Amino acid sequence: MKFSEILTKANVWLQWEGRLRNRSLQCEYGLDDETLADLKDELMEGQEVAVDKDGKMLVWTGGEASEEGLLHPPQSSLSQKHP
Repeated sequence: MKFSEILTKANVWLQWEGRLRNRSLQCEYGLDDETLADLKDELMEGQEVAVDKDGKMLVWTGGEASEEGLLHPPQSSLSQKHP
């Protein structure tokens, strides 16, 4: 999967959940430490939609979830939010 695809999916997932652990991002997308750092940098510095919490998770700061994100939440989130 291309970095841009991972970025888009992670952005929607983070919007939907409000916060995501670094380890969850690594497991979901098969990221090594360097790629995780690049993803976090893009979300925090490039897009300014997240902040790091204690070096362990990202917290969404980009405002309300977009309509697209609400209509199509990531599959992994569906089972957690709607059992």
